[in-house]
Amino acid sequence: MPATRLAILSPAPQGRMLLPASMAQIVAGEIEQREIAGTWLQSWRLPADFASLQPFLEELARQGLAQKREVLWGPAMAAEESLRLVLRGTLNPAVLRRALTNLQLRTFLPGRVLLAQGNELVIEIWGETAALPLANHQLVEALAEFPVDVALTPNWAGGQFRLLISDMDSTLIAIECIDELGAHLGLKSKIAAITERSMSGELDFRSSLKERVRLLAGTPVSAIDAVIRERLQFSPGARDLIAAAKRAGMETAVVSGGFTQFTRHVQEALDLDYAFANQLDIRDGKITGEVIGDIVDAAAKADILDLLAIAAGTDASHCVAIGDGANDLPMLRKAGVGIAYRAKAAVRAQANYQIRQGGLEVAASILGLA
Repeated sequence: MPATRLAILSPAPQGRMLLPASMAQIVAGEIEQREIAGTWLQSWRLPADFASLQPFLEELARQGLAQKREVLWGPAMAAEESLRLVLRGTLNPAVLRRALTNLQLRTFLPGRVLLAQGNELVIEIWGETAALPLANHQLVEALAEFPVDVALTPNWAGGQFRLLISDMDSTLIAIECIDELGAHLGLKSKIAAITERSMSGELDFRSSLKERVRLLAGTPVSAIDAVIRERLQFSPGARDLIAAAKRAGMETAVVSGGFTQFTRHVQEALDLDYAFANQLDIRDGKITGEVIGDIVDAAAKADILDLLAIAAGTDASHCVAIGDGANDLPMLRKAGVGIAYRAKAAVRAQANYQIRQGGLEVAASILGLA
């Protein structure tokens, strides 16, 4: 049966908008009528053809504009599905209006409020999943001026995800370990510049890693312990995300182009199931400047994702990957969900979802784990 979706956003002080009495036979009841983020949200699914209602809706929109309300409408699509709009951060009327009007331009319209708690808001959105990737990137750009993270996601069923795999440096932890080791030789700025170009995709990771490790030659192994003890800090929300993943029955892993001494510490501190990284060659208590064995590069990260998925009895489509650098891209693309965390532009452009403002707890909200 043809149907039309209608939503009205009103400033909280004005209260909800009353529809004309002539609509009584069409509007059996609102799907939602609630004040959120300083805004009244009303939404309906009208059992009438969009074309027949369009003149009325256009008049309603003119009235709404005069009253500083936003009237959103569109046909209920034949292939529409229930989706989730996740907003997390500093919420206000401007954020909500910008998000919902941006989505309307792409034929996504709001339904019920699924969660409104603290700085987190989740709204049911109706639309076609095929349009999600482009809609997400455009939504992020539309809200770039606001201190808020946003994602439009499928309404995933419980148990959808079996594995969470994350990069370490500048993702699970707030530092680049190799840069901090370089500080002990007075080479931090030189090594950090190479790291930055590598993570941005300007340099081949494998060769850049070898170059940086060579610069560490002669560093006492005690410097590793000092970095862990004095400088290693977990990213905001890291513990919350891992705890949420474990409650959801997911296995957890860190996979890093860094070094095993650091990933072992992270694994133990966060109680992760797996940890993978490069092994430094250490002799006579000093770093020799060489790496032992195969290098964990971009391709290796994606391969590890596949292997861990098999071990978990699933495939990559039921896995979540999080990272920030160019060497994370194959892993992010292979996973069913790839999340760019405070990432380089090249990574944000190719990830399913982005976290620009908040901590890793936002990933739990995106996945519906929080």
